Amino acid sequence: MLRAAIIGCAGLALLWVVAAALLTGMPLWGAAAMLAILLVLLLVERVRYKPLADSRPPPPWEATQERFVDPETGVPVRVFFNPRTGERRYVADGPAPGD
Repeated sequence: MLRAAIIGCAGLALLWVVAAALLTGMPLWGAAAMLAILLVLLLVERVRYKPLADSRPPPPWEATQERFVDPETGVPVRVFFNPRTGERRYVADGPAPGD
């Protein structure tokens, strides 16, 4: 919800800055570039970070001792590590409290 509001505000601000630059002839392209970069980063962040996996990954993945509760969903999470690639994967380790 908050991410959508930030994306919407940044998009509106970008349109406003571009319109102001075109209408007034003022050099506002630096501000427009920063807003465009902000929008791209916000959109890429959503694609980059994947949701929790539901099942244990196959070998060569190894379970680590690291566990935590996902603050967004309240689900306990277990961390798996691939020693070949160094990649980490986060797997739901049980139902959320109250489920």
